[in-house]
Amino acid sequence: MKKILVRFDDLCPTMNKEQWEKAKVLLKQYDVKPLLGVVPECRDPELLIDKEDLHFWEEMRSLQKEGYTLAMHGCFHECIHQGKTLVSGPGYSEFAGRSYEDQYATIKKGKEILEEHGIHTTIFFAPRHSYDLNTLKALAANGFTHISDGKSHTVWNREGILCVPCRSSGCPAIRFNGYYTAVFHAHEWVREDKAFAYKEFVSLLENHHQDIVDFNEFASRKEGHPFVQMISEKAFIFYENHIRPKLSALHVLIKRRGRKNGRKT
Repeated sequence: MKKILVRFDDLCPTMNKEQWEKAKVLLKQYDVKPLLGVVPECRDPELLIDKEDLHFWEEMRSLQKEGYTLAMHGCFHECIHQGKTLVSGPGYSEFAGRSYEDQYATIKKGKEILEEHGIHTTIFFAPRHSYDLNTLKALAANGFTHISDGKSHTVWNREGILCVPCRSSGCPAIRFNGYYTAVFHAHEWVREDKAFAYKEFVSLLENHHQDIVDFNEFASRKEGHPFVQMISEKAFIFYENHIRPKLSALHVLIKRRGRKNGRKT
């Protein structure tokens, strides 16, 4: 059995509207209800692409009524703080490294902005997969219940938040039974180095639309033991950061030697 969650990040009034419309056409065609990460008040220059869409919030409310799941994706999408995160290591973040009080205030502000636009959600995920324990504590204190992030094997409760793992930052290879989160950034599809992601989106829908579920079904599974899932997460992160790059380099080296030997014969 496969269960796939389709997730779109970085939705805001100034996103690339044309690319988002391309995504919506296919989502409707295959009757897919994705998880949408909505930025309450975008200040990220990279997402200030189109003129502000005055109908954006109306559209989000309409999609939510149609069965799309909305999540709060950060608050300002400003990754200007430095800190060690739980899953993505040290680097710039909107949340990691900040005090609990500061994070609580930012999350509270984001939630208020969404609710002013008539959007209510208890689901969250941070820009760049960058969050820490204070983020989870502040989310719980603000009434959030789920986060679409983490590298554990299954869902588990951490600091009062149900962590629904998202082991991929893009579209994973769907080979075996299990749970997969396919993450897309529609505004990036116009970039030459990211054009492949649109093709991956199309291929995913064509080949696996029958396995795609909404967020509620995706998150509704037996919770794992916290200690076991913490070890699972750490092991996966170690593999991704240290083992996988070496295996990839070894694979490239073997292929090169194979081609070289082939030319000799």
